Amino acid sequence: MQTDKELFEQIELKNSHALELLYDRYETSLYLLLTRVISDEQRIQKTLTQIFKAVWSEPRRHDSVHGYLIAALKHVTQQPQKTS
Repeated sequence: MQTDKELFEQIELKNSHALELLYDRYETSLYLLLTRVISDEQRIQKTLTQIFKAVWSEPRRHDSVHGYLIAALKHVTQQPQKTS
């Protein structure tokens, strides 16, 4: 099993398989965490997508997936939620 650091190094080289492995490793736990702070399913899915797009486009920006999560949560919680 590759470490997160190794996966990030591969993502920096644009290895899409490394991104898939990172996604598989964290998608469920990130989803569950996001459901605690976001009530709208569409916003949750959009936030997950944004996190992994950021990992792909800027793999050196944060040291771990958690850094991307924190940045995404800051962004999401600063935006008002739409009401139905």
